[in-house]
Amino acid sequence: MINDESNSISLDYHFTENEIKLLARFFRTNQEQLPDGLLDFSTKIERAIYNSMSIDEAQAFYS
Repeated sequence: MINDESNSISLDYHFTENEIKLLARFFRTNQEQLPDGLLDFSTKIERAIYNSMSIDEAQAFYS
């Protein structure tokens, strides 16, 4: 869906847990190469991981 007022595109997609984890790892591994346009999205992905895991689980996930 394209919103003509702000020239934005909306995408309705439900990510699987595995997709979220893969994206989180990809963004963390490649964070220095991410274009500015993906920073908000990568932050939302990382928050989704943190909200679904304990601190210990999140630390183990990213190690």
